[in-house]
Amino acid sequence: MAVALAACAGTTGDVTGTDPGSSPTHTTVTEPQVRIEGGRLLLSEADGTERVLAVTDPAADGELLHAALRPGDRERRTVLALARAEGDGGARYELRYLSVDGDEVTDLYWFPWRLQVVEDLVATLDEPPMPVWAPDGDAVAWLEWSDEGTRLRTVGWHDEAVTSNPSDDTATYRLDEVPAGTRLEAWDLDQEGRPVLRGREGETTWRIVVDTDAASAMAMADAETT
Repeated sequence: MAVALAACAGTTGDVTGTDPGSSPTHTTVTEPQVRIEGGRLLLSEADGTERVLAVTDPAADGELLHAALRPGDRERRTVLALARAEGDGGARYELRYLSVDGDEVTDLYWFPWRLQVVEDLVATLDEPPMPVWAPDGDAVAWLEWSDEGTRLRTVGWHDEAVTSNPSDDTATYRLDEVPAGTRLEAWDLDQEGRPVLRGREGETTWRIVVDTDAASAMAMADAETT
């Protein structure tokens, strides 16, 4: 697939978490959602109950920056997370995930290294490459950058009998027009069923279309980016 580009200028309620395994607290939400509070990853259900899915030590495990619940009506739910970690080789961004099946919650797993964010991203620009889910939850996408430019990466998601995990169904698209530091905000589909991703860098919104046609870029009015 090729990628078409277009650029244009351009709550949760108060929730108190608890330790894992304790009684859930309550808040008002309209649909399940996840959030980060310090080193804790929390899930708020549509009925207002909340529980802690994972507790991390920012000094040892890295700082959790972003979390997103997998779309779709599945009995087993998956949470995608992004963390910034420090190691002997310096800072890096890491993709992680866990699965929730009833009362059972897995560990917060790391993506395999072959599917991780490129390691030299921080050396180019130290900005978090925010990942987004496909509308059907069957893939994850993010933008990353290096001295070779910016690229869009997608990783498929695989459901097994007892867990869900990232798969080797991957794709990479060069996006030389898109500046480093652009963060994806959403992944939608257009009327033809093509993936359309929206990213933002400063006051510029990027509309990225994955298509079978040649890659192209054009300026668009704000109203045309939705």
